[in-house]
Amino acid sequence: MENTLWKNLKGILSRYRQSLFKAVIMVIIANGLLIFIPLVFRHAVAQLDSHALKPEGELQSLLGFILGNHINSVFAWAVLLFILSLIAAFFKYHMRVAFISISRNAESDLRSALFSKIQEQSMAFYDKHGVGDLLSRLTNDISTYRDVLGPGLMYPLFFITLVFPGLAALFTLSIPLAFVSMIPLFIIPIVNYAMRNLIYTASYQAQEGLADLSNMTREHYSGIKVVKGYGIEPNLKEIFGTLGHRLIKINIKLNAYQGLLFPFFTFLTKMTTTALVIVAALIIFKAWGVLNTADFVTFMWIQSYIFFPVLMLAWVMPIYARGRASYKRLLEIYEEPVEVRDREIKHETIPAQADIEFNHLSFSYPGSSKLILNDLNLYIKSGTLLGITGQVGAGKTTLFRLLNREYEIPEGKVRIGGNDIHDYPLEAFGKSIVTVEQLPFLFSRTIFENVRFGNEMALFDEVQMVSQYADLHETVLDFPEQYETVIGERGITLSGGQKQRVAIARAFLVNGSILLLDDIFSSLDVKTEARIFDAIQTRFKGKTILLITHRLSVLEAMDRIVYLDEGKVIEDGTPEELKKLDGKYAAMFQLQKINSEE
Repeated sequence: MENTLWKNLKGILSRYRQSLFKAVIMVIIANGLLIFIPLVFRHAVAQLDSHALKPEGELQSLLGFILGNHINSVFAWAVLLFILSLIAAFFKYHMRVAFISISRNAESDLRSALFSKIQEQSMAFYDKHGVGDLLSRLTNDISTYRDVLGPGLMYPLFFITLVFPGLAALFTLSIPLAFVSMIPLFIIPIVNYAMRNLIYTASYQAQEGLADLSNMTREHYSGIKVVKGYGIEPNLKEIFGTLGHRLIKINIKLNAYQGLLFPFFTFLTKMTTTALVIVAALIIFKAWGVLNTADFVTFMWIQSYIFFPVLMLAWVMPIYARGRASYKRLLEIYEEPVEVRDREIKHETIPAQADIEFNHLSFSYPGSSKLILNDLNLYIKSGTLLGITGQVGAGKTTLFRLLNREYEIPEGKVRIGGNDIHDYPLEAFGKSIVTVEQLPFLFSRTIFENVRFGNEMALFDEVQMVSQYADLHETVLDFPEQYETVIGERGITLSGGQKQRVAIARAFLVNGSILLLDDIFSSLDVKTEARIFDAIQTRFKGKTILLITHRLSVLEAMDRIVYLDEGKVIEDGTPEELKKLDGKYAAMFQLQKINSEE
């Protein structure tokens, strides 16, 4: 994408120059015929009127050659005019198809480029831009941009290829009337200069308002269960109403600006037509020149063609202003720097047996000065079953996010397999590191499709096998459609424990060398927890497993436990070693033991 709309348009014209050349040829032929048809009509009237002066010149010779002995036949002239009109309509139709095709292809290119750029972004980008805002830009703003490429290119070219040849024809018919016809062409640039910034500002505000409304609506319906659970529908309705009324006011202002143009240009063309009739009357009655009936009818016919693109400019001018506003919003997304990206790749894959080391790592989320991780040091030997626990907000989940390279960190702070984390390509993390989140995201597809999402080549037998490991298989068989059950948006038809087990089965199927489990047993009962944990120990034996949890039944089975507090590792050791320290973990152990006994 270029840094301005105009440079972008130049690039598109260059990219689609062959299609554009064909479109230009067709619009020249179509508009040339539109001007030619009234001139033919003028010659027909003069030829058929026995009292009129017979026209002379090259056009008359050409018409005489075409019609031959039928030059005095009304039917012959009618057939000729019909054929010319049919040809003009043919080229005009294909001209429109050509321009619309260019705009659609350019729209597709831009949409793909933006989608790819957004896909490359880190989580910091999505923290900054809401989903509703992104959807608004990728739909409404791109549609507005497309209008600039279609009608926005077609009608100015239509204007040039019709108005200037038309004016040339008008000057051959009557010089005084031609000068009167030019009045709107002097006023249009003045009006455009006065209105373009007003329309641009209002358009930008309208698109921003629509993005805010889309964002709020998406969050409302995504969290509808919480909304209804707390009974805050009236509050959200009021917020929605406020955003809606704000958008209405902006759109009313925008439509008011746009609505001024078309009536004004219509009034201008009508006044010009009135002036033409008055001047024509003075020419005839005051003998200011020569103007016969055929010339006057032909002049008014061509003049009506000229006024049509003038009126279209009243529609096109706001399109350009709105297109500039939309393009600016699209450019903001496209030019957003990609923070997490491949650097100098030294190793294509992460080793199957890879130690993990965090070395004096400090981290705060973009836009916040609060340190989530504060000079954290941690060494994890390959094949370790590591339990991570601690207070809420201690940085446990953030540790996983940084290990997955969701956010950018300085070099030398995290090492995997003895190499800096930046030495590996981003795609290597997706292949080697498997993450199961505390609140898993499921797609509105079947259970089968959700389980094999990370491995779409997996067979049905493999999906069944990992579902058994995740203690999911028997539950799925109870559903009427079994593995073909569509679970709805975000898995709405499943319970919390069922969602968690689908996510666990999905992780089992990928079978990476490093498994990151974020409090995955929070929605499961003790028996289900035990069966799944046994499956994890069996299926991922010898692999590195990092598991965030507060459950002692799980922590006590770990090879090693680290306790995080305020972004630091304050306790590190085996379960027995930590209990002997009589510190944070020992206190948590005693508290849960007392609660379980009670």
